[in-house]
Formats: sequence, structure tokens, C-alpha cells
Amino acid sequence: MAHPTLDTYPASIRGRIALERRIAKAVVKAGIDAGYELSVNDGEHPYPWSADPKVVYGDLFGTDIESIHFRKDGKRVGSVLLVYGNCGWDVICDYSTTLEDVLTPVNALAEKLEQAA
Repeated sequence: MAHPTLDTYPASIRGRIALERRIAKAVVKAGIDAGYELSVNDGEHPYPWSADPKVVYGDLFGTDIESIHFRKDGKRVGSVLLVYGNCGWDVICDYSTTLEDVLTPVNALAEKLEQAA
């Protein structure tokens, strides 16, 4: 699914949405680069597992709260909870400690974006 371009949103929230998208994309990339399949759950139903970043990223941003589940070798190993609508750099609300190493560069990016805000 294609996401609306930023100019379709009110100017007052474009910056936040851009940050959320950047961090969410980094989560997807980090997971797939580490060899995981990912599935987005929007609170109503999970999307199919995929290791294609375009597919996973396309499943995001359908609701205000979503989780990205990670699995390797058919076994679920953790998830990342995304909550949209706050400051942008804080879109990652929670994650499984089993994903700490995978998310280290994503957390560093979020901290850098927070300091720049």
C-alpha cells in the first residue's frame, strides 16, 4: 500500500509524521537485515509474514497503534510496539528485550532525532 505523501497532511504535523516513518522504516530494515521475517498487527488482524521491506513497510500506518512481530526459522522471537501521534522520535513505545541488539541502531537514530528536535 502506498502511503499518502507528507503534503497531504496539515503542515503542523508533517515533521512528526516524517520522523515516525523514518524510524518505522529503520525498524523494518534492521529486522530484515538481521534475518527476520516480520508481520504487522494493527490490533484487528495480523498481516502475512514477509522478509520484503516494501511489503512490511506498506502494511504500516493503518492505525494509531501497531506492532511489528519478528520471527526466525518459524519461531516468534519478539515484537516492537509503535504508537503514532506523539513527538515522532518516540514512535517506538515498547519492544521485546530479545530484540535489543537488532534495535540498537534504531534507538540511536531515535535519540539523535530527539536531540535535534
